[in-house]
Amino acid sequence: MTPDTGPPREQSGEPELFAPPARVMVVEDDDSVADVLREVLADEGFALTFVASGEEAFQLIAEDCPDLILTDISLPGKSGLDVMRFARTRDSEVAVVLMTGHATVQNSIDALRQGASDYITKPFEDITEIPRTLNRHLRNRRLKVENKGLLEQLRRQNEVLQRHEQELRERIALATRNLDTLYRVSMEIGANLDLQPRLTRIVETATRLVAARAAVIYLQIENTGEFRGAVAHGIELPLRDDEGPHFTAGQGLLGEVAEGRLPARRGALDAAPFELPGFDGAVAREVLAVPMVQELQTIGVMIVMDGAVGFTDDDLEFLRMFATQAAVQVRNSQLFDRAKALDRLKSDFVAVVSHEIRTPLTSVKGALELLSDARYFQNSEQQTKLLSIAHANAERLLLLINDILDFSKIEAASLPMTIERQRLEPVVQAAAQNLRMLLEERKIKLEVVLPERLPEVLLDPHRITQVVTNLLSNAIKFSPPAGRVRIEATASENVLRVSVRDHGEGIAAKDVPRLFRKFQQIDSGSTRKVGGTGLGLVICKGIIEQHGGRIGVESVPGEGSTFWFTLPTAERGAAEESRAA
Repeated sequence: MTPDTGPPREQSGEPELFAPPARVMVVEDDDSVADVLREVLADEGFALTFVASGEEAFQLIAEDCPDLILTDISLPGKSGLDVMRFARTRDSEVAVVLMTGHATVQNSIDALRQGASDYITKPFEDITEIPRTLNRHLRNRRLKVENKGLLEQLRRQNEVLQRHEQELRERIALATRNLDTLYRVSMEIGANLDLQPRLTRIVETATRLVAARAAVIYLQIENTGEFRGAVAHGIELPLRDDEGPHFTAGQGLLGEVAEGRLPARRGALDAAPFELPGFDGAVAREVLAVPMVQELQTIGVMIVMDGAVGFTDDDLEFLRMFATQAAVQVRNSQLFDRAKALDRLKSDFVAVVSHEIRTPLTSVKGALELLSDARYFQNSEQQTKLLSIAHANAERLLLLINDILDFSKIEAASLPMTIERQRLEPVVQAAAQNLRMLLEERKIKLEVVLPERLPEVLLDPHRITQVVTNLLSNAIKFSPPAGRVRIEATASENVLRVSVRDHGEGIAAKDVPRLFRKFQQIDSGSTRKVGGTGLGLVICKGIIEQHGGRIGVESVPGEGSTFWFTLPTAERGAAEESRAA
């Protein structure tokens, strides 16, 4: 049957302009009742469809289920309840209003329990109530449909949020793994501070991190700002050694990366090969290039080539993070190498100058000794006094020069040593003999406490005598006149411990760390009075450590100080050599 339709209108006060009319199907086999319903519903704006049997309703519902079905319960063939059940299989939200006679009200109530929306009794008591009933259930249906749509929209949005949450978790997990990897890699690379080994480790690591075939680092030449290859991994061809730049800022892909300080990805399977600067004939089909930036300055460019399964944007970002971290380590190594070079120049300069000064000073000292010899020259009292002062200062200057030379050799790890198996007693006796005149001058009593059976030790007699002399000399100088200085040796666990104790002013705890630093002296009245270069204890420390021992101090202000050092016994040295063999 052809549906009756009305013009679009706003339904139930809802501001849905131009909304399609509600589709209402009336299933009624009584033509007179159908005519009444047609007349009553004609002005409601419904898209009406009238059918006279359940079978016909089934057919139309299967094609397009309406919004509301007004059906008689008692129909020939399929009943109104059959129509309701079938319609609900097509649309679970369809509104179904049943029409029934007074005699079958109980059936209608049962139908409500089975899912019907409402029922109307026949004959109709108030025919104007029918449109209101239908509109009420259409509004309910619309709300249900809208709620269902909102729930579906919410479900889809929840799915989107869940996908975003999953992506975020994956990104966080990836970032965490990357940071953990970068931390571990940083620890590995930071094990060696020298520049070239560190650069080699960096390119090896970069190749491994992104599964690349090869990697190269180009560093900036500070004087010219040009870039030259510094290290390569995975490339058999050597770098050109023509001393010229391999590229400059803004030149080619790598120059653009250096100038713009932005990473770049170039090449693919079907792209032209990328020619690697600084290597004759070296090409790559795919490259990632990242700047190595430190303090807003590009100090180098890192490039990796030909990923095993191709590179991704994640690889580029990860390599950028790695290069940023590596740039800090490269800069530290550059500064370290520069400091070492300056230190070597300084040590060489000091050694050369000291050596050149010592030669004429030895001649001056010899001349002063000759002039002071009464067998050859008759000097007045004033002349003898002046010659004595000159000779003492020459001796002092010669000791200073010897200290500087020893210190420079210790810094260069080239202080000559002749290690031999020997007892400690001759060393202590030699040091005491060296200081005999100073002991007499300051009226200091030296107590030597050496057990009868000290084990033999491995030492250089001349250098250990130098250490003991220095420690005793300091103890004497910082002791009050007519005081006591004690030197003692003890043995335990294959170690010989030698200590020198004085009863001077002592040393504050905050000043102890400065004692074994080069050119460092504690700023006190007694220190300024006795003078010195601040190298004596540094030299002692270097000598003892070259012997495999340790040196330290224990002091209480006002109660004096005890300087001590240890040496391995001969038995311990033999055992270590046996294990090494």
